[in-house]
Amino acid sequence: MKHLSILDKEDLINIKGIGEVLADNYLEFIESQRYQDLIEGFESLENSGRAIEITQTIHSRHQHSTLPLSGETIVITGSFDIPRNDIKTILESKGAKVTSAVTSSTTIVLAGEKAGSKLSKAEQLGIRIADDYREFL
Repeated sequence: MKHLSILDKEDLINIKGIGEVLADNYLEFIESQRYQDLIEGFESLENSGRAIEITQTIHSRHQHSTLPLSGETIVITGSFDIPRNDIKTILESKGAKVTSAVTSSTTIVLAGEKAGSKLSKAEQLGIRIADDYREFL
């Protein structure tokens, strides 16, 4: 359980479905007394032999490893002629992980019109930039 507390905001934002607000709320929670009480309760269960076993199933990476965009982490920024959510769906169906923040783990930035600061950050980090989502169809 203590491993949850080592995640920073950037790590959290890179998890599918977690944005800045949720990341901030999570970080606030793990610093709270309530969280500490929960951890102590779980540790007490573990020490008494009544531990809760949590297992992680890793299947999506294996399932998607043969897809054309497997291993790619893509950030979509700017405007396109179709909704960005549709582009995200296409990319994910081809095995890509789509995140909202440009980080050192980003492999491609898909930049439409008025891309802004995410495009600038990608250029600074030397990340591949694509300007046409049709390239991934």
